[in-house]
Amino acid sequence: MPQTRSAKAILSHQERTATEPREKELHTAIVSKITPVNDRIKTIRFDIGDKNGFNFLPGQWLDVFVPDVEKAGGFTITSSPRDALPQTDPEHRPYFELAIQDSPTNPPAAWLWQPVEEIQGKEVKVRVGGSFVWPPLGLDAKRIKRAVFIAGGVGINPIMSMLSYIHRSYPNLQVRVLYSTKVPSHETGPTEVLYLPEILDLFRRPRSETTIDRLELFFTGTWDGSDMGTKNEAPINPLMALTLPKLDSDTEVPVLAWTHRIDESALSNAVGDPKQAQASVFYVCGPPDMTDELVQFLKEQKSVKPERVFCEKWW
Repeated sequence: MPQTRSAKAILSHQERTATEPREKELHTAIVSKITPVNDRIKTIRFDIGDKNGFNFLPGQWLDVFVPDVEKAGGFTITSSPRDALPQTDPEHRPYFELAIQDSPTNPPAAWLWQPVEEIQGKEVKVRVGGSFVWPPLGLDAKRIKRAVFIAGGVGINPIMSMLSYIHRSYPNLQVRVLYSTKVPSHETGPTEVLYLPEILDLFRRPRSETTIDRLELFFTGTWDGSDMGTKNEAPINPLMALTLPKLDSDTEVPVLAWTHRIDESALSNAVGDPKQAQASVFYVCGPPDMTDELVQFLKEQKSVKPERVFCEKWW
């Protein structure tokens, strides 16, 4: 999780989430596949020891107990709930995936960042928890026409799970994603950005004839090449700037890339007109400074109902 020196940041995951709902049951999981994303993040797939898998809601996290570490680490499940359950395919083994950021001062994360040969096949214990979920608790999902997801860095983790689930189960829900992340290198391209290829894949598939989705990418940092400039505030054609996968012209959805952080102009545009805003829910996930600022802006908009703004902070 992103580093910060606030008083709350030095609390353990379990202390920070003491008031959040969590199940009592512990499940056994086995490290089965490790995939580097970039020099800061890797994704890890865990096979679930129980052949019946377990249930969770998109967006929930896990208490993860690793060997020889007393306190659990907190990591959001990035895969779909469907993947954690038995399927008709006899070859399918229930699993879940986590995205782990390199955090040497976080003992559970440090254990998971050991060399592959040190942890491959090792068992951990996990427990489901959290209330930052889709569909939103306390709201009738049938009355939600539009969902706006705003992510900063590894804050994309719970949103990735929600997007996968929505794509399969809510074909008529309009989705808009604002994703702020460090700019990838020209050599590596979009695969260096956590879950960007998977999000693009979701967006290129038509979900219905009437649903119009939109994806906006906000890249921070500097570009590797002088041809793109370093402070370009204009939208960039992502197909040129990042060599993104080619989108089929018949199923392409709007994808915009910017070289600045998510600002008030982008937020106002995402909120939309009063009718759109009142039919929307807003999910914000990222570092505390970012989430505090964005949530405050959203709740100050007259057409946005505060109870339709949901937030989870990544410390």
